[in-house]
Amino acid sequence: MKKLIPKFGEARLQSRGDAFTTLARSIVGQQISVKAAQSVWDRFAAAVGGPSTRLQPAGVLALDVPTLRGAGLSARKAEYLGDLARHFESGAVHVLQWQQMDDEAIIEELVAIRGIGRWTAEMFLIFHLMRPNVLPLDDLGLIK
Repeated sequence: MKKLIPKFGEARLQSRGDAFTTLARSIVGQQISVKAAQSVWDRFAAAVGGPSTRLQPAGVLALDVPTLRGAGLSARKAEYLGDLARHFESGAVHVLQWQQMDDEAIIEELVAIRGIGRWTAEMFLIFHLMRPNVLPLDDLGLIK
């Protein structure tokens, strides 16, 4: 690493997208390959309004389950995306306060959403909220 850092510079994580989209992508991608997840995501985004449209909770809530299923989502994932959208739409998650909240308070809000478990919440903290000091102790890769 000592030789690589001067040559390539420091590696830095960058948060991409908004919280709602990031969490929706996490749900869509659960238990399927990256390629399949991208295919389903593309169809889901098209159903909501197209690839150039910013994903909004209201747009997801406007879709019925058959439309979501037609995009390649399982019935369960369609329910999870609806629950995610309801939590954001109702203000049950405090997105604007997350930067001031501690990790456990954010995790508590996120795991109240169907389809989001502790591991997903911790990955969200690390890669979206840029909190590198989170250690996902339930991660199977770390356990092994």
